[in-house]
Amino acid sequence: MVEKEDSYITNKKVEENKMNKIIHIKDEQINKKKNKKNKKNKKEGKSVTKEMNETSNLGLYSNICEEKKHKKKKKEKEKDKDKDKLDALNKNSKKKNKKNDKSNKKEGKKLENNDEMKDDVIISDHEDDIIYEHDDIIYEHDDIIYEHDDIIRDHDDIIRDHDDDILDDNNNTQLKNNDIIINNNNKVITPFDYERLIASEKNKSAIWISYIAFYLEQNNLEEARKVAERALKTIDIHEIDEKLNIYLCYINMECLYGDKLNDIFKRALLCNNEKSIYLHTIHILKKNKKLTQLKDLCEEAIKKFKYSKKIWSCYLQILHNTFKDEEYAHNILLKSLHSLPKKKHLNMIINAARFEYKYSNKERGKTYFEKLIQEYPKRSDLWFTYLDIHINSLTKNENKEKIKLNLKELQFIRNIFERFLSYKFKPRVMKIIFTKWLLFEKSQGNMHSQKTVQEKAYKYVESLNALV
Repeated sequence: MVEKEDSYITNKKVEENKMNKIIHIKDEQINKKKNKKNKKNKKEGKSVTKEMNETSNLGLYSNICEEKKHKKKKKEKEKDKDKDKLDALNKNSKKKNKKNDKSNKKEGKKLENNDEMKDDVIISDHEDDIIYEHDDIIYEHDDIIYEHDDIIRDHDDIIRDHDDDILDDNNNTQLKNNDIIINNNNKVITPFDYERLIASEKNKSAIWISYIAFYLEQNNLEEARKVAERALKTIDIHEIDEKLNIYLCYINMECLYGDKLNDIFKRALLCNNEKSIYLHTIHILKKNKKLTQLKDLCEEAIKKFKYSKKIWSCYLQILHNTFKDEEYAHNILLKSLHSLPKKKHLNMIINAARFEYKYSNKERGKTYFEKLIQEYPKRSDLWFTYLDIHINSLTKNENKEKIKLNLKELQFIRNIFERFLSYKFKPRVMKIIFTKWLLFEKSQGNMHSQKTVQEKAYKYVESLNALV
């Protein structure tokens, strides 16, 4: 038994020595090849590669990978050669069996040759085993690297799964378009969901407004008020816009469902821009048709903001549209012109003319524009607004359907265009006038009227060329 163990150990050592010799020989061969390449590269001025002993860890790894590929190719070639040899041997043996006439000496020689061939095959197989062992070491190294990568990937997958679980929890109470909370899993939304959102984002007015709407849907006005009061206390002082949104929501709620509109309105004036609060409250009262409160608030607003064109225009529109009181609207226009500075008069009269065209008396609107044109004949923007408002009032219905004009109306509009052209504005403005007139004739006129406009445009262009 001892002798067998000793022989086994000696055989193993011999195999290891052989393997080391083969590796050493191969390394020397690789170094020789690289030295030859380096000499060529030096001559050609290219970069020089390092020898096996001088390479870094990355270089060794790349060399190992290259060796792997090279050895695989060699193995495939050797296998093909072995197959060819075996096929040749089989063919020879078949031929030898058929030839019975030949002497025993020749047969003995052939058998010896066959044995020698077999020995060569065994030796080559032994060398291949040594090479395969070397390759197995490399493959084991690669497997360790791949296992390490798999561990990292598994760790990343665990993290992603954890994140997905968190997102699934939060999707039940997610905010969309700043005013609606969506429930993806079709669960019932509870106050706890809103409280959780508020804890994370207390300064977002959209969450608070959605919370108020939640209680109003359940006809619970007191709880909605409590939430609104909490929101005003919780939101930071520097978040002015967010607080304004809560106040506007509170005003809407009291106007629709409650009876504390006056108190909330006064509180809102103390903390926010007064004009914006007035305009919003006027709009809400108008929408809910609370006319007595609306008129009182408008009268209060024009006294408080007598220099604001926006407040006067808003009240003027309400008188035309909601109250249908033309005489009082005319008086308010005169009051506004007394109160407002002169630079705002033109825009105020244009607004008044627009309201007359839209809601009450087109003829009065026309007279307003005619007076403005006489005062400011060189204001091209005034001419364009006059034309647009007048044409739209005649050609477009409430349902926005196009209407064909009669001859009298057509002639009046053409007269405005001709007067507009007579003042001879800059070429850029004149071009816009001609194109606008031609478009009008295409929609309302005929071929003859279109040609007349084109001829006028050609004459104007020729006059410009003559000046040049």
